[in-house]
Amino acid sequence: MELTDTTKRVLARLKDFQRVTAEYVFRRFYLDSDPTDRFLVADEVGLGKTLVASGVVALAMEHLRRMKPNERIDVVYICSNVSIASQNITRLNVTGVQEFVRPTRLSLLPKHIAGIRGNNVNFIGLTPGTSFDPQSRDGKDEERALIYHVLKGKLDINRAGLRRLLRGRVKKEHWRTWTMERQPESLDKKASNDFVDGIASDAAFHARLKEFCELSEREMWKSTERLDLISELRCRMAEVSVEMLEPDLIILDEFQRFKDLLDHANPEARLAQKLFRYRGVKTLLLSATPYKMLSLDHEQEDDHYPDFLKTLRFLFDSDEAVEDLKREILSFRRSLYLLDAGNGSAVSQTRDALQAKLRRVMCRTERVGMTQRQDAMLSEYEERPAIQSCDLHEVVLADKIASCVGAQDIIEYWKSSPYLVNFLRRYEFRRKLEEHCNNASEDLISIFATHSHRLLRKEDIQAYQEVKPVNPRMRYLFSKTIDRGLWKILWLPPSMPYSQPEGPYSDVGDATKYLVFSAWNVVPDAIAALCSYEAERRMLEYYPKKVSHNRLHEEIHRLLRFDISDGRFTGMSTLGLFYPSPGLASLVDPLRIALEDGVDNLIPSTVLIERAIEILRPRIEPFLTDTTDKVREDQRWYWALPALLDGAQFPAAKSWLLDDRSGWPAVTSSFRREPGERFREHLYHLRQTMDGKLDPPLGRPPADLMQVLARMAVAAPGICSLRSLRRMAPTLDWANDALLTGAAQIAEGFRTLFNIPESIALLRGENPDEFYWQLALRHCLEGNIQALLDEQSHCLADSLGVFDKPESERVKKIAEALGSSLSLRTAQMQLDEVLARPETGRIDFESFNTRCRFALRFAEIKDEEGAVARADIVRDAFNSPFRPFILASTSVGQEGLDFHTWCHAVVHWNLPSNPVDLEQREGRIHRYKGHAIRKNVAMAYGLRALREKWDGHGDPWRFIFAQARNDRPNDLLCYWLFEPDGGGARIERHVPILSYSREEPHFRRLKKMLAVYRLVFGQPRQEDLLAYLADKAGGSQDAWDPNSWRISLAPPVEMPVK
Repeated sequence: MELTDTTKRVLARLKDFQRVTAEYVFRRFYLDSDPTDRFLVADEVGLGKTLVASGVVALAMEHLRRMKPNERIDVVYICSNVSIASQNITRLNVTGVQEFVRPTRLSLLPKHIAGIRGNNVNFIGLTPGTSFDPQSRDGKDEERALIYHVLKGKLDINRAGLRRLLRGRVKKEHWRTWTMERQPESLDKKASNDFVDGIASDAAFHARLKEFCELSEREMWKSTERLDLISELRCRMAEVSVEMLEPDLIILDEFQRFKDLLDHANPEARLAQKLFRYRGVKTLLLSATPYKMLSLDHEQEDDHYPDFLKTLRFLFDSDEAVEDLKREILSFRRSLYLLDAGNGSAVSQTRDALQAKLRRVMCRTERVGMTQRQDAMLSEYEERPAIQSCDLHEVVLADKIASCVGAQDIIEYWKSSPYLVNFLRRYEFRRKLEEHCNNASEDLISIFATHSHRLLRKEDIQAYQEVKPVNPRMRYLFSKTIDRGLWKILWLPPSMPYSQPEGPYSDVGDATKYLVFSAWNVVPDAIAALCSYEAERRMLEYYPKKVSHNRLHEEIHRLLRFDISDGRFTGMSTLGLFYPSPGLASLVDPLRIALEDGVDNLIPSTVLIERAIEILRPRIEPFLTDTTDKVREDQRWYWALPALLDGAQFPAAKSWLLDDRSGWPAVTSSFRREPGERFREHLYHLRQTMDGKLDPPLGRPPADLMQVLARMAVAAPGICSLRSLRRMAPTLDWANDALLTGAAQIAEGFRTLFNIPESIALLRGENPDEFYWQLALRHCLEGNIQALLDEQSHCLADSLGVFDKPESERVKKIAEALGSSLSLRTAQMQLDEVLARPETGRIDFESFNTRCRFALRFAEIKDEEGAVARADIVRDAFNSPFRPFILASTSVGQEGLDFHTWCHAVVHWNLPSNPVDLEQREGRIHRYKGHAIRKNVAMAYGLRALREKWDGHGDPWRFIFAQARNDRPNDLLCYWLFEPDGGGARIERHVPILSYSREEPHFRRLKKMLAVYRLVFGQPRQEDLLAYLADKAGGSQDAWDPNSWRISLAPPVEMPVK
């Protein structure tokens, strides 16, 4: 079929293997002689299943428009998370028309149905918890209000009683607003009538409802029937809504989280089943883990085999087909056991037959087998951190306490975390200890009194005393991060620097962030607190004044402020640092200088500055005439000269500067300002300077004016932000409002970063007499801020999906994301000090806070003012080059989350029991254009490719990725698995195992299982077969390659749909 331009545009966004998958699914749905109504895309974690789905949607819509040209098309998207549903339904909207997108609940559909019927296409986002779960009994206020408006005055039901029944827990005055003041704007008449008629036709339910609505409010709240009636009314409204939907394509994303909906025998899935069985509907399932990929003997409660069969039963919608498959699976199993008898051809035959049947309803793309070493670009660091005497003192102390209070063996806790008494909350050890606190035994008090120096003490923290990481794994993490000097830098070095990294950045090499997974809840807290404290302690070590931990913000004040003192604008140098000068941004470009002056080695910053001065001098000298004879050296030149330059060359910047709606004042409303700051007056002063109205007139230029101005041109945050955004939007004028506003937003984020007390202490530590704004500028120069912002802007354009958006919208989204990640507030972690009181026979816990920024726990966090930052904000900050540099988490509930943008190192603090879980953890950082990929592409192409072929316009990263793709056989080997000649970065698997611990043999077993577990796909009693195959793979038969027999569900490559 001939594709429309819209469909071609959607398919062009897909990588080659994604398009193969999308077209294969489309063929199985609509074109093959034996089509299926249900299909599973089970691509490995991080390979872009949502993009595949968008391709299927585009092709399906094209086909359906031909088959039923005058009928509307409804696409229903179901996932477990409301925010993800809203985000992804927009991505799946291939029409680009926002009015077609309706994230909602089924029971609210009668409010939207008129709009849905009026559209020729609809994208409807639903979540199981709000639309299909009868256990969520009272629902939302809006749902109950809708039911009230539909039923009021109908079926002889007491109106006041109906209002009482449906009020739920909402306050009476708010409920009065819902039911008496707010009327539904467009309530569908047919839906309302069907709902009322359904109740009328059920005499028993109608009678129950009528009778209950005669009760008083007190009687209603005493009755258990109240919630049952509300739940039943909501379900009936949802059923009416299902009837109104006419789904053509249903997409179930990460459906393993709500797989009960697939069970037609489950009465609680009746609403979902109505959707799935709608006439002609196609259902696309998306999940990297659609069923438990591997079950070991101790995991029988979540067994792979029945789970696998349930999924197949839904996909085939046929018990007979599933029974046939069971026979195929058994035949394949038998052939594997006969491998020793030279039965290779039989294995191949049975495997091929099984693959062919499975591919009728599912496909899966994997990285394994695509790389040179068949290792998916992964390197393993199996370390043996040494146990020191201080660690043994810790375990002795914890064991003594556990014995006194009757707690169980604490050895696993000790292996995972230091300072157990301070960190172990919500554990039996702590609960038992608290039970003994009010009437503590002499032995217990003596233990704490004698060993208090081995516990975390508030006075030590407040005085910034060293807190040793008395745990082998914690020391290992310190050695990889803090001891490497990451505490000295405010962001990671860019993958493709334009000049030599200098200062602290010269010491950190090819640093990356670390993602830590642990089985124990205590570990993320301990990592976040101890790593952040030690990084902060070292940052303050050389600060000239002694400060205390709890008064840090009072003792180190923000320095980049906008104050007026004795009539002087004291913040103008700060304003100059963050002002996005289009004149300086357009004249000087560190990247172009690097391409012109660099050969094989990066140029030092001195050369970069010299070249910038050469470029600037002829443009600047006209402003410096008649100034050399003046006596007074005037430092206002540092900020005034860019303003004078822009006033002459970019008059549009003048109006932008004071525009409350789209200028710099509009940006500042989203950033916190110190009381008494006079920001707007500073802007007005800069505006006057642009017009040459500076009073008093400028004096003699400082001797280093050209040097400082050149530094600002190549490294000031506002100017570099403007330059990076212009690369993303090369047709916009340099003084375009969207560009200037976006650059100012990013610059405000940098001001927040440089105003953090720890940042001030770090930069001021060995340079107490220099202007702080110049110290910040030096850090930007040493850290290659321009290269950093160019790289992160490219990453954000990809992750936000804005490459195809209008340039002004693209710039806005990138700037918002960058500004947000820079402005993450420092989190608070609450610790407990343990105080033994012999005189009263008590042991008390006193809480105190420590700050976390260098390392964080992946969870909601509270900042120092008590405000809560959501977990997705923490993730976005980790996916930026800025702190946190360590993110610690348990492995629970992270399907679909990515942490790869600036991280290619995973630390398995505790090993999982299952090899698939090991892969799932690593899949969080092994994704599209991840940190390791960008490092390798920069190594192989980088400045050399740009020097040879780039025209100097647009996004340099997009250009070098295009060059890399031209030299690779497919997209997977470019964007997911790029291996340059001569080494390069790799996904790092860090496993800090204690010598002689049970983890040693367990890890060896896990690795054997990793090598062959794909062979036991779909098998019952997997561990038996896995043990047999693992033994063969690890034995002496070098010629035996398990990859020769594994089941591959990769979609067949066919002629593309035209």
